[in-house]
Amino acid sequence: MSRRSYPSEGLLLDTSFILPILGFETSERVMAAFHRLGGYELYYNDVSILEALWKIAKTIGGTEEEIARIAEGVKAIKESLKYASIDEEAIRNAIYMYRLGHRDMIDNLLYSIAVSRSLRLLTVDSDLVEFVARHGLPRDALAMPEELK
Repeated sequence: MSRRSYPSEGLLLDTSFILPILGFETSERVMAAFHRLGGYELYYNDVSILEALWKIAKTIGGTEEEIARIAEGVKAIKESLKYASIDEEAIRNAIYMYRLGHRDMIDNLLYSIAVSRSLRLLTVDSDLVEFVARHGLPRDALAMPEELK
């Protein structure tokens, strides 16, 4: 995985930070981070929306009101955040991480998109942070909420 410089202003949001935009609170740690995001360029990828929908589908009843709220959230994401696409480098890096032993392909893809796009993945996933550190992957491609200005 190549090393790049990571601008402090570009953050790719992990799924934990997509869920509140779709109307679902997550941890207090995630919710508290939102007031610090104003000075950053925020990015998303559709894999986070897909993962969020998997999590949401397990908890909702599927009422018209719930579905409308989720649809409005997706619309807000697409209108207010920038899109970070998956490229060939991200695919290669995600598979490399999988082969190293990190079995969460969504996390692998999001981290690898951040690396290939010179962004930082905003995450609360300490297992991912430890994996990256343990394998000498670029730690500066990750941001924990406590590290935000």
